[in-house]
Amino acid sequence: MARPEELNEFVEQWKQEIHSFNHKEAAGPSGQGQNFRVQRTQGFGSVGSRGEGGAGTSKLQPQQQSLTEKPLPDRLSRPPSCNQDASNQHYPPFALADQLLQGETAESLLSGRHVVKRLRTDACAGPVSPGVPSEPRGTRHSLLEQLISDLDEINEIPFFEVSLPRELALQIFQHLSMEDLCRCAQVSSSWRSLADDEVLWQKVGRSLGCDLSAGGQKCKEVVKTYIETDRRVTSNWKSRVGQIDYLECAIGGFLSAVNSCGTHIVAGFSEGIVRLWDILADENTPSVLLESTQEQAVCNVSVNPTVTVASFGNGDVSIWSTEHGGTPLHHFTLDQGGPPQVCVCPGGAVVASARGSVVRVDSPDAVGVWHCRQNFSCDKKVSHLTLVQKGGPPNKALSDHLVVMATDYDVYAYRPHRPPEERHRFHSMYGAVVASLDATAEQAAVASTCFGVSLEDVFKVQCYCLDTGKQLTSLRGHRGQVTCMDLRNSPPNMLVTGAEDKRVRVFDLRTPRPVLNQYSHPLGVSCVQMDDWKVVSGGREGALCVWDLRMQNKLWEMKPSKVHPIQYCRFGGPHLIAACYPTPSCSRGDLMDQYRHQPDVNGRINVYDFSVDQTTQDVPDICKADYDEPEGYNYNISLAMPYDAV
Repeated sequence: MARPEELNEFVEQWKQEIHSFNHKEAAGPSGQGQNFRVQRTQGFGSVGSRGEGGAGTSKLQPQQQSLTEKPLPDRLSRPPSCNQDASNQHYPPFALADQLLQGETAESLLSGRHVVKRLRTDACAGPVSPGVPSEPRGTRHSLLEQLISDLDEINEIPFFEVSLPRELALQIFQHLSMEDLCRCAQVSSSWRSLADDEVLWQKVGRSLGCDLSAGGQKCKEVVKTYIETDRRVTSNWKSRVGQIDYLECAIGGFLSAVNSCGTHIVAGFSEGIVRLWDILADENTPSVLLESTQEQAVCNVSVNPTVTVASFGNGDVSIWSTEHGGTPLHHFTLDQGGPPQVCVCPGGAVVASARGSVVRVDSPDAVGVWHCRQNFSCDKKVSHLTLVQKGGPPNKALSDHLVVMATDYDVYAYRPHRPPEERHRFHSMYGAVVASLDATAEQAAVASTCFGVSLEDVFKVQCYCLDTGKQLTSLRGHRGQVTCMDLRNSPPNMLVTGAEDKRVRVFDLRTPRPVLNQYSHPLGVSCVQMDDWKVVSGGREGALCVWDLRMQNKLWEMKPSKVHPIQYCRFGGPHLIAACYPTPSCSRGDLMDQYRHQPDVNGRINVYDFSVDQTTQDVPDICKADYDEPEGYNYNISLAMPYDAV
């Protein structure tokens, strides 16, 4: 289709204007413009045409002549243009980076930023439309120049203008938290590549305790899965959703002692049998039966990922490998009377034992052969014994361990690699019998019964610093003897206690009064443990209670056994272990006569797994909704049975 006449006339006139402009540019002013003119690209008209344009000469001609006729020294003395080569050392971003490296302050950077902006404005300034009288430079801008200026106003952060090396940027990002890294990933693609770096998320994963050893998955995905699992486990804890398993205990007679560390559970029986379980093992994997020639009842057991130790009624102590089991690695006998006490710390292969007033410490040498490191006698009978580890990761060195022991009225702290005479006594109160003891690498909590003007002064808990031996605080509030406490597994500056006054109390060591004070068990509290949001307590009536620390109310209660009290209770992550077995004073004949028809008369170990959701098992997929408030089409009708899978 032919174009209109007006359009053809405009095109011809435009060609003539271009030809006339090219002729004048080639001629130059006074015959000197040829040396300094700018190279042209071919246009619509002929390059060789040099005739002057007529009346239709372009209005762009004066501006183009001013650009081509400007002397060379004037052009070289101009400020850097907007598209200046970045290799120049006076390039504004490089100058700003140089100021950063030399330690300039924020005020100097801000003043330098205004200077750079003014230079850019002067360099990029130009006329807006032809035919308009010339104005002072920098007063008017084109739309593109105005947009660039607005973007520069937004990017006031020096990090946006300075091109930092990736290693230096990672050094900055490593000080950010996990939430800040996720926010930085939404800024730009370059910031996202930095915020998703594997080095940064490895550090986040280690701080959360994630297992980063599994290959084939990025650290950020591992952390995301860990957080989602933790939220699901917390929700299941609050609503008591999970799976319950019962460990078989009938073949070994009566259950007499239980201990756990992580996923390992060790149990001792009245027939001298010691059994070890791993709760993460396959269902077809049997428990490990530790070989023992003793026919005496097992008095105490203790376990960690390295070794398992058990003591018997005749004073024998046996040590096994937790990984291999089988024959004991080490065996010895304590001479004095009374049931022996044994303990190991969660890390390292060091075992502390006590019987009567004799205390003994054993550990292996460099080739794995076990030896007695210390064997000494105290002034009085040892009533409580615990072993803690000082320092970082698990280590077999004796210098990293600390033995805390209590006699009738005194409490000592002793380092096994030093002579026994150097043990430090940090608590001594005549007439105040030590009822309970727990310790960490820095602090120790001692519950005693002493004389006072009121019941609150009689039953109190005193906390000490193990490095200096000074008393930190004295906690009051119980109106009965403190039977259990947990300082080792509690959050920093927190302590949970249970007493014969049937109450569970949570103390903040920075204040003398309890944070939580709840009536829990009608026959007294036998074991307690807490973390940052919940408290778990076991009672002598056989009930297990879970308390919300923030709301200060009971979440749920269950009774694992109708016969025996809960003697042991520990939780970690999604697992809760509760052991119910008779006290040593109960005779087997009386129990069998009284509870002959009860299935758990020999004792029971209950393992609760809150990571398993059994509420939707054996439910058809068609009955599972993936939203909270289902609607039927556009009628806004809530469906009683949402068939969203149809």
